[in-house]
Amino acid sequence: MKTPYTPGPWKVEIYLNEKDMKLPPHIVGLGDNHQVADCCGADDADMANGRLIAAAPELLNACEAAIAALAENSPGGVPSEANLMAASLCRAARDKAHAL
Repeated sequence: MKTPYTPGPWKVEIYLNEKDMKLPPHIVGLGDNHQVADCCGADDADMANGRLIAAAPELLNACEAAIAALAENSPGGVPSEANLMAASLCRAARDKAHAL
């Protein structure tokens, strides 16, 4: 069962207060402008966290595509250790995103 979430893509919106100081980034869905998340502060780490959160739908899609690609048989018929590890990491990330 898939966990419902605001479909991507998402974007980071930065607002300024009346003193032209950055407020914490808001992450919103582009389709409906629904607010997905807020970050706690407005420093460089918070901005980077906002960008990472905004990339989550695309990263999830990339994990799902990688799982499918890595499941295909390699030319020798046996997946390499690197492919097995990559598929395992992608499945863990996908499952974390879909956890209830």
